[in-house]
Amino acid sequence: DLGKAVGSQPVVDQCNEWRLLHGTSRQACEGICESNFAVNLAGSGATWKPSGQSTGCPLYGYGIYLAERITKADEYAHEEGPNGDLCSALVCRVVGGRAHIITDSHID
Repeated sequence: DLGKAVGSQPVVDQCNEWRLLHGTSRQACEGICESNFAVNLAGSGATWKPSGQSTGCPLYGYGIYLAERITKADEYAHEEGPNGDLCSALVCRVVGGRAHIITDSHID
């Protein structure tokens, strides 16, 4: 278990707590680790943006996007490093609250 490997306490199922992944650039990972997630930056990352604008409208709304699987989180990581073969992702301990789980591809 990843939590045990890094000396973390186990997640608490009763409060809907999970370990999830957030893929982004190394610089963004370092910034998040230093000062936490900045919700005001929602829509400025991997989302469709009108030409010439720095922010857009995220597909599922404004917020912090996390994934259960690295194969999803790595789609948002940036290829960096001397050979362009290094990607960064954070393992986050998350309290989900009342989660809205999407099980199909239908957009409401």
